Amino acid sequence: MLVRVAHPRAVAGVSRRAAGLLAAVVVTVACHAPRDAAASTSVAWTLRPEPVVLGPATLTVTLRDPANTPIDRAVVRVVGHMSHPGMAPITAAAVPRGGGRYEAGLAFTMRGDWVLVVSIQLPDGRRVERRIDVPNVQPAP
Repeated sequence: MLVRVAHPRAVAGVSRRAAGLLAAVVVTVACHAPRDAAASTSVAWTLRPEPVVLGPATLTVTLRDPANTPIDRAVVRVVGHMSHPGMAPITAAAVPRGGGRYEAGLAFTMRGDWVLVVSIQLPDGRRVERRIDVPNVQPAP
């Protein structure tokens, strides 16, 4: 963390001691502030089949807290977009499978590049979002 404090002489009427105390308070408050949900939540994912082809696919999302404990009771939604405008998105609500795992069934309807946006509401109400690029979806061989 970078904290910048004005030099005491740069702030009129503030002694060197007061500026030092102010800096200590700022650092203490910043270090004890709640962390951002996105930074403190581990989000891992797999997409099957690999490579992804047209048709059904399963996205598995695994959530863990900073202590590496699985996060259950979250709400996980997925929206898939084609990389070019004008295409209808695909959507899915993930089903909890226990142990911090959530599965969403998707159906890729067109060949090309897709972007999946995974929106997560944690049990405490905080929100996390991740983007997954899915390049070059093709018909099955």
